[in-house]
Amino acid sequence: MTSSGRGLTPFVGPHPFRRDDAPKFFGREREIDELTKRWTQSRLTILHGASGVGKTSLVTAGVLPRLDATRADVLPVGTVSRPPFVPAAVIPGDSDPHVFGLLASWSPYENPIRFAGLTVSAYLRRHHWSPHGGLIMAVLDQAEDVFTTFRRDRGAHPHLLDQLSDAVGACDRDLPLRLLVVVGDEHVESLRRHDGLRAHIIQGASYRLKPLGVEPALQACRRPLEAAGRAFRPGVAERLVDELRRTGPGPLGPGAVEPLHLQLACAASWESVSEGSAAIGPADLADVNEVLAGFCHRAIAAVARDHLRGDADGLRALLRPLARVRGLRGAGGERLPEPIARALLAHHVIRPGRKHRWEMPARLVRPFLRGPSSPAPPPPPADRLAATSAALHQGWFALAEDLAGQEVRDPAGTRSRARAESLLGDAAYLQNDLGGALAHYREAARLFDTTRGTDQIVATLLTAAGRILMDQGAYRAAVTELRSAVRRSTEPVIQTELAWALWYLGQESGAVDVLDGALRSDGDTPEALRARGEILSDLDNPERALRDLDKVRPHELASTRAAYALALARNGDVGNAVKAMPPLDVHSDPATLLRAARVMKAAGRDSEAARLARQARRGTSRRPLPPQLTAEADRLIVT
Repeated sequence: MTSSGRGLTPFVGPHPFRRDDAPKFFGREREIDELTKRWTQSRLTILHGASGVGKTSLVTAGVLPRLDATRADVLPVGTVSRPPFVPAAVIPGDSDPHVFGLLASWSPYENPIRFAGLTVSAYLRRHHWSPHGGLIMAVLDQAEDVFTTFRRDRGAHPHLLDQLSDAVGACDRDLPLRLLVVVGDEHVESLRRHDGLRAHIIQGASYRLKPLGVEPALQACRRPLEAAGRAFRPGVAERLVDELRRTGPGPLGPGAVEPLHLQLACAASWESVSEGSAAIGPADLADVNEVLAGFCHRAIAAVARDHLRGDADGLRALLRPLARVRGLRGAGGERLPEPIARALLAHHVIRPGRKHRWEMPARLVRPFLRGPSSPAPPPPPADRLAATSAALHQGWFALAEDLAGQEVRDPAGTRSRARAESLLGDAAYLQNDLGGALAHYREAARLFDTTRGTDQIVATLLTAAGRILMDQGAYRAAVTELRSAVRRSTEPVIQTELAWALWYLGQESGAVDVLDGALRSDGDTPEALRARGEILSDLDNPERALRDLDKVRPHELASTRAAYALALARNGDVGNAVKAMPPLDVHSDPATLLRAARVMKAAGRDSEAARLARQARRGTSRRPLPPQLTAEADRLIVT
């Protein structure tokens, strides 16, 4: 029987189960029932386990198909990875890029740029609903990325975990949210120690996923084969499971079977069955050690290709100490460079061990040391653009620049070269090389502009260029760039950026006009309302400012809270204005500091107003005080 094409095989092999693989997913009935119960009954549930134990598969192929989408709003599985074709410079400096990635993954069929600057709570209130008062079921998968991947300007914006805590805490009020966080064992304590999440975790539930026991492993072998109209001959599935439990010669292992290893062995056995055969017999059974050795060395070759210029022998030498002590783990794990270790972890060849060292899963040790009986085939050509995105996600800029540079020099086509230029722009921007980022983004926009159907991509790149120009104080050039973007796209977020550029240029009425048009065409877009409310508070139009800002509650950003306080003060409610002020420090946005200074002046606290105005004038954040506001700051300083 042929098994060509993943959809025809009853086993998924090395890939996680997807939602449409649910008919092949067996052996986890107890875990599915338990996790479904905990998730639906608790505000916050944490699913954790070792790398490769099947956490993602349990959620996607096990639990999600059990949920009734007519009675709850079931969001797609979310991660914090930035979506493709969205330049890093588009994400506002006062928002967490991890939040942006999560919101975009929860709405994969919408233009991701519209989530720039949104908070988790604002997104859920605007984009999702719960029919008949039902629940919003949301997943954050691979939550370890929150702790291990790169974030520019850490501490300059509300952290994703803070925002998730706020959203979970609003459950009893207006967000019937049930949040499932999926994380590796090594980072579960970091979640539990988070100040905001701690109370919800105590009230919620944690669930640790373990490897398969013998009977569930047998179900995971047999039942997908039966669903395909085939079977194992008597005793063959038992023999396969026993082999997967062995860590070496002698007695059987403790009964645990790694789901990944089982899928690899079953898929290999399926491949060996002759066409027309009704069952897998002893002669068809794959050599488990050979299968696992081939898996190890293919993964090593792929990691060496991406990180060591193809030096697979050198990488095997680095890994060998992990497999020597007691045949399980060794003292050489600390020698693995972090990028290589993380890549091997993603391939499930190593996992975090004790005392912050890496270890090799026990069942892989002897196959790794023995090696495959025939040379492993060379890894497929690298998807350089995907590898570049992954490197940027981790903050491995040298690797990202090398991979993207190769694609620029030897592109698969104009679009791939344009994408590589955009990724080089991301690498430069994330390293604070604004001039380099601007040049790469403009080149990417020029290349994309020569191909069909790329108006939205070009508009997004021009928006990124406009934001950089504003950071550089080149406001007139920013307006030109952003007007060009608006001609290609009517996205309210892009129009909002144009409005801010006009505001910085001193054309306040033009800025309000642009926002009025954006709101007429797209309703109460939160970012446009927030921007108009902030600008109107600066323009001494408190009634309109309050109307706008009241529509975007709760005020989660310091700039919005300060604008609301200023509007209250100018409307005569000074006492509540002082109470509405956000916490501030020397790193706060200069415009926010000046709004606070104006509130203090209205409250008669002249020395405090002068201090805040001086901080606004010095401005240590990326974007300085707008030129038209410097005179106001100077007046507050001298008075």
